[in-house]
Amino acid sequence: MATTQPSQTGNRKLPERARIGRFLETWLGAPINGLEVVLNWIMVKPLRWFWRHLDSWSYKLEGTLLRQILSHTIFPFTLILSVYIGLKLVENGITSLTLLGFVLLPIIYGLYCAPLERLMPYSRKWLEGGNDSAVDIIMYFSGAFWSGISGLIVSALFIIGMVEALEPYGHDLWPDQWNPVVQVAMFILIKDFFRYWFHRALHEIPALWRIHAAHHSVERLYWLNGIRAHPLEIISQAIFYAIPLALVQPTAEIALVAVILQLSIGIFQHSNIDLNLGWWEYIFSIGDNHRYHHYPDKGIGDSNYGGELIIYDILFGTFHNPRDERPHDNIGIGTAPEYPLTVAGLYIAPFLPNQKSVFARDEAEESEFSPSASSLQPAELGPPDPL
Repeated sequence: MATTQPSQTGNRKLPERARIGRFLETWLGAPINGLEVVLNWIMVKPLRWFWRHLDSWSYKLEGTLLRQILSHTIFPFTLILSVYIGLKLVENGITSLTLLGFVLLPIIYGLYCAPLERLMPYSRKWLEGGNDSAVDIIMYFSGAFWSGISGLIVSALFIIGMVEALEPYGHDLWPDQWNPVVQVAMFILIKDFFRYWFHRALHEIPALWRIHAAHHSVERLYWLNGIRAHPLEIISQAIFYAIPLALVQPTAEIALVAVILQLSIGIFQHSNIDLNLGWWEYIFSIGDNHRYHHYPDKGIGDSNYGGELIIYDILFGTFHNPRDERPHDNIGIGTAPEYPLTVAGLYIAPFLPNQKSVFARDEAEESEFSPSASSLQPAELGPPDPL
């Protein structure tokens, strides 16, 4: 059976030179650290063992007509299927069945994407990543909690009153007589305009980059870690969106279908599936577009800001996807290679002073981890020796 060894065996903690941060991470973060260990043993390791059984099949699939067909059709098929499922879920309005389907969809997408990543990996180096999946599972549920807190903060700042005053105008302006598919596309198009500028600000304003760095701490891309975000980013995003989106008020059914479609696009944005996307990459922020966005070199990484769509990057000059190359698989924060990878460490990191020196790597180790020392690991290299 072919296997892939992870690049690291655990989640990197805050450097010891950040003494106060390391103390807080170790002691105040002990319950979360313990949860990471438990999730690793009861969920991550068993699933990893299970998915490894597909590795030998991935080499057999290389160069076949079936793989070529799949690489061209998986994304558009998922896109169409997501719209269809979404419209079916809201066919009779928002019901308990609708909400149940919405809750189960991330699990269904995971069961769909995880085997495809093993069968058609973009990078075999990204197939496993220590215990990062436990962190992302915790981040998924904590993200839902902080989204709820965001609503309370918006109310406390009296923004909610302005939103409620604007919402009737938003409903009046919305063309609810249009075809539902067109409404969904229009809602995503408008929402992504604001997402583009917020995301760009997260990269270009140093204070905001501190909180967004948690997302770029990932050292591999796979279907789940697109949700990794610091609580302050979730809260600031809610405040930023509150007023402009009050003027964009489709029905709840249209909004729910749009969220489902955004979820499917987002999974492919981070997925480690080697797809032949062609012109889709000039519409959506997926595939190589987002791999370049996660480059450790900010000269390249400060690009492709679109949440779901890439068209605003093309319009505003931040699109990067050279036709004559593919992205390498060395990703992360180039100026902070020792950035923590535990949940507690990710929460604490933005508040530490002197970040470049705190998260810098020793010179003796630097050459080993330089971008030039890491390159895409194509499947053509053949399967590793079995255990």
